[in-house]
Amino acid sequence: MMGRSPLAWQVALPLCALVAAGLAFICWEASSLTIATHAADVRARLASGAALVEDVVGDRLAGANRQALDPVVKQLGKSASLRVTLIAPDGNILGESDDDPAVMDNHSQRPEVVAAIAEGTGTSVRHSDTLSTEMMYWARAVRRDGKLVGVVRTGIALDAVDAANSSLQHRLLLVAATVALAMAAFVFWIIRSLAIPLTTLESLAGNHAGGGQASALPEAPAEIRRVGEAIRRMGAELDSRIASLVAERNEQEAVLSSMVEGVLAIDVRERVMALNAAGARLLEIDMRTAVGRTIHEVARSPDLQRVVAEALRADTVVERDVALRGDQSRFIQAHGAPVRDAGGRRIGAVIVLHDVTQLRRLETVRRDFVANVSHELKTPVTSIKGFLDTLLAGAMNDAGNAKRFLEIASRQADRLGAIIEDLLVLSRIDQESENQMIERSPTSLDSVVRGAVDVCRAKADLKGVHVEVRCDHSVQARINGALVEQALVNLIDNAIKYSDEGSLIEVEAAADDGSALLRVRDHGAGIDAEHLPRLFERFYRVDKARSRSLGGTGLGLAIVKHIVQAQGGSVEVQSRPGSGSMFTLKFPVA
Repeated sequence: MMGRSPLAWQVALPLCALVAAGLAFICWEASSLTIATHAADVRARLASGAALVEDVVGDRLAGANRQALDPVVKQLGKSASLRVTLIAPDGNILGESDDDPAVMDNHSQRPEVVAAIAEGTGTSVRHSDTLSTEMMYWARAVRRDGKLVGVVRTGIALDAVDAANSSLQHRLLLVAATVALAMAAFVFWIIRSLAIPLTTLESLAGNHAGGGQASALPEAPAEIRRVGEAIRRMGAELDSRIASLVAERNEQEAVLSSMVEGVLAIDVRERVMALNAAGARLLEIDMRTAVGRTIHEVARSPDLQRVVAEALRADTVVERDVALRGDQSRFIQAHGAPVRDAGGRRIGAVIVLHDVTQLRRLETVRRDFVANVSHELKTPVTSIKGFLDTLLAGAMNDAGNAKRFLEIASRQADRLGAIIEDLLVLSRIDQESENQMIERSPTSLDSVVRGAVDVCRAKADLKGVHVEVRCDHSVQARINGALVEQALVNLIDNAIKYSDEGSLIEVEAAADDGSALLRVRDHGAGIDAEHLPRLFERFYRVDKARSRSLGGTGLGLAIVKHIVQAQGGSVEVQSRPGSGSMFTLKFPVA
């Protein structure tokens, strides 16, 4: 395990390499010094041998018995374990311990001999042709009475010297390897003693990073134990801060996710930093894929893109209306404000989005209502005033025309009264619904249906329309019977108006999937699909001319819708041109 430890590779191996380099240098120096010392010892031995030979044969070199020197030289060489050579001043060999002088070359040009004659002593290392080996020579000039009488030369083969040096180097290498191994073992032991607590420190830090608890720190140097305690304190502090940050983040996410308004955070590069659920719904985008993308990629709305650009540049709050085009047109009120860090540097902007689509639609409805009611009231008032002015201008003296004009004025007054009455009914229903003043109780739908049919019976008989009733007597709903009967009367009355003579109108009360249903079906001309979404708006008429000619105020279906919704119900219409229409009122069961 230690061999794979990064600490061993990064610390132990460099130390071992340093120790090995030091030992190699020491071995090289020791080897060089030993070889030099050994060479000096060999030269000293050769010099001593040469001096000894001079003492023995020096006087003989000056005498007449020079031919008798060879046996003496051979004996001296054998005794000293050296090669001994006696050389005459002219270079001829007088005696040789390892060869026959008679067959040997003249030695006057040998380097050591030349040096000895010139300087008194000479040495050289060279190959010996006589012995065919590398030799070290020492030569000594022998003088008597100031006259050169010969040269004594001693030599030794370097094979033995090289063998001794090689043996010494091997011993040095063995010692160095032993020391290196011992040092490596010691270094790895030191590293291991440090690595165990360091591994525990790593575990301690890892457990803190993973949210766990670290094990106790084993015996270790005081410095490492202090590091471990510092890590423990740091981990505890980090845990506390992280817990605080997580709590703050959760609170912020909870606040943002519960907001009705959309919140969009943009950085200075117009990239989405954060987005809450309401904002994602308003912009019809995916929260997970929106973060990190630019506003141009996320929202294809030029108005919103301009608001973002202005908010990033502005120093105050920017307020703009934004129109979003999707499956349905929506209107959003956007408030943008720049965001700065603690140093005052601009880091982005926050855009708050508020959906005002319903408000805009209500404003549109209000404007349309004011325009429509003004038009609807103005028409009968203008008609009444016109006929009265005509009468005042003299037509009242014409009995026939005066009566006709008064009858028209009376009808217009009745129509004006009907419009005002329906408006008052709508106003009363809205007020009672807002104040929760509509009294509701479990009521049998059968009685409501039959009451409404009885009210419309005379008008149906007058037009020759047959009204068929099908009621489940057990169906009840929690409703205000009088108001629902009024709504049903309006539906039946419309069905009679727009049905041909002799046609059938079906009125049904039934239960379906936990709801109580009232249906009015006629077999008249039907309604085009384009009119159905606006059919229950105030003063909306499919065929304005026919509606006015039939005496309609344009408020009947609006009253129906308000009555039903005020009691927790809903109203639906199904119609096709040429196939008649079916209106369905749905209420919760009792």
